[in-house]
Amino acid sequence: MVRRRVRLLHTSDIHVAGYAPTSEAPHLDQCLCDLLAIEQLGHDHEVDGVIIAGDLFDHARVEEDLVTAVFAQLDKLPGEVILLVGNHDAHDDRSIYLRYEHVVQSSSVRFVDDHAGAESRMLDGAIHLWGRAMTEHSSAYRPLHGVAPRPADDVWYLVMGHGHHIGPGRAEDQHRSSIITNDDVRATGADYVALGHHHVTSDVSMGGVTAWYSGAPSGYGGGQALVVDLCPTDGVSVTQVAVEHPGDGCA
Repeated sequence: MVRRRVRLLHTSDIHVAGYAPTSEAPHLDQCLCDLLAIEQLGHDHEVDGVIIAGDLFDHARVEEDLVTAVFAQLDKLPGEVILLVGNHDAHDDRSIYLRYEHVVQSSSVRFVDDHAGAESRMLDGAIHLWGRAMTEHSSAYRPLHGVAPRPADDVWYLVMGHGHHIGPGRAEDQHRSSIITNDDVRATGADYVALGHHHVTSDVSMGGVTAWYSGAPSGYGGGQALVVDLCPTDGVSVTQVAVEHPGDGCA
């Protein structure tokens, strides 16, 4: 397959059920305004797919009706949707994704649930994707360890990860959970590494690998997402976009 132009929306750290509504607009019992805003962004920028790099939910104490509403909204996002877990919604034996597995499986969302890391294709093979589901947010977990070799065919190679990036000379951070180093980023050999966990948009590209934290759509340091353009002639470009929440709420 010859590479073709692809446009993606990269978001993370949505934390459904974690933030109380702050405006006067009417809201559901658990606000879904972030997801409505992401849907609108996707349509505005005519994206081919949406990447959610962890922490869709804020915790595991979520009831089935809210999970059902969330996945119904994800099914409305433009193009294909790929979902990775984070430290707040880890894929352990108490995971909401296991408890409500029937909801996840009945949606069109592509859910990354392999604990060792797995490859998949999206957009009819235009993108070769690797991701690893987090079971425990600990120092033993390394989000970008075990990344598969870059595919031999000429397609876009994307890697997803959720964790804490540490730069060089930050030995004091080595004890942190789910760390990602510059060497980890470089070793992926990916065209783009979609990261989550930091709520502030950050460029952590290294060694010719474009890697970004999308930031969060709301909350501290939030209100941001990324439009990622993969162009056969111009390479990878990343545009930071503001997340505008619906003025009439989500009720």
